[in-house]
Amino acid sequence: MFCETEAETFADPARELIFQIARGYLERRGVTATELVFDPVQHRALLNDGPRFQEILQRVALLQGQHTKRPVSERMKELTALAEAAMRRVEVQAAKLTPLSGMAGALQQGLLRGAALDEWVRDGVVVARLVAACDGWEAKAQLCLDLAEAGLGAESHGLADRTLAEILLLKPAAPALFGEASRRRVIDICLGLAGEELPPETPAVLLRLRHALNAVALMHAGAAVGEKMAEALDGSLPLFGDDAHQEWEGLQALRQRIEGLPLLEGVPAIQANLARRFARFATPELLNPILGREPDIARKLLFLLRLYREVEEPNARFELQGILSHYMDHRDFRTQFLGPQATREEFATLAAAISEALVKADIPDPRKTRLLDQFRHQLAGVVKPNGQRNLQRGQGGPNDVVIVQGMRIPLRNWSPVGLLFGPCPSGMAVGDRLPITVEIRNAALSLDFRAEAEVLRVTDDVVAARYACDDPAIVQRIKSYFAG
Repeated sequence: MFCETEAETFADPARELIFQIARGYLERRGVTATELVFDPVQHRALLNDGPRFQEILQRVALLQGQHTKRPVSERMKELTALAEAAMRRVEVQAAKLTPLSGMAGALQQGLLRGAALDEWVRDGVVVARLVAACDGWEAKAQLCLDLAEAGLGAESHGLADRTLAEILLLKPAAPALFGEASRRRVIDICLGLAGEELPPETPAVLLRLRHALNAVALMHAGAAVGEKMAEALDGSLPLFGDDAHQEWEGLQALRQRIEGLPLLEGVPAIQANLARRFARFATPELLNPILGREPDIARKLLFLLRLYREVEEPNARFELQGILSHYMDHRDFRTQFLGPQATREEFATLAAAISEALVKADIPDPRKTRLLDQFRHQLAGVVKPNGQRNLQRGQGGPNDVVIVQGMRIPLRNWSPVGLLFGPCPSGMAVGDRLPITVEIRNAALSLDFRAEAEVLRVTDDVVAARYACDDPAIVQRIKSYFAG
């Protein structure tokens, strides 16, 4: 935003720039940019705060100077004159206003429907006073929704929307709106605001915001939800657990959830932060534990190619190309491409999937050609499996377990809704509900998931239970496995 006139200093883009530049100051003061622009009390506080006023103007001038190639000193003079004129105009309009008795009183006085500059400024002063009079951040957010839903003039509606967006992003407001929340909870709330179900104990104002985002035009508040989501995804600390495989599955599921929500899927900052998180899986501390879980070279190659599709960072992609080449040249490729329990069907399916993924991979042509030649050469010498598909898909294998209270119990049989596991220690009774983790390790599926189980029957220390997993991506993988 490059203001040339006094009117432009009050417009939405200018207020948004002020919020971004002065955000740290606003958070320390516990106020919104709306109050900073339209409240003479905040003007005096800013002018009395040492060099803060000049510092904010200088940051704006530096930012704009980069785009216009104009001298910063020249722009500083212009900005100072514009800001001082704007403050004088606000002070004049504030002095004319009589005391307000809330939003209803303002509407009765014919306010908040201004159509000219002085009326816009007056209405901005009204909104700033109403916001300042609220007791707490949730009440301020409720007021903004009241204003947005009241059918006000375009400027007042935009001001309510912009103020609500600021409240969603200001750190002092976070405990009131999001609770003393982990990043995971913030992510779940943002997903809920974008269209999914909101998590339990979400404040009433956010339940109302979810409806308002669909019912009235809240462009700024909607963008703030995306920005809040991007902030929660920033950084490198795990979101879904310290286990690398669990983190991978969680991020995969999260990406799928985001892709189905128009409010979030097109936000560049969200995509950039997700891309950085996926790129970390190309590092040894995350990649090695995941590859170590895969029972054979075929599935290691499939995972590496799947990861390559997710990674955009050039150095990480280069590293992955080298690891793919390493496995293509592995000295035991021909005997360890698939495990001894594999069938000829699985061999054909996996070989075709790897070949197709290689062809589609965004790998430079010369290296892709070498990798394809390596793979085809090695595949020609692989010892073909003799196994037949003679086990039911639901039959537990030697490496399939149910983990209950830290105990690893053999899984005997399972389906998309039920489990049979044992022998179990005594103490489990029909009707018990318990958190469990299920690990499946067979030639067709390598999967871990958490679930809640309800004991239906206990016979000779073997438990039959109904289970439910709340991860949609895991549920879909289980359905696809049993449908195969």
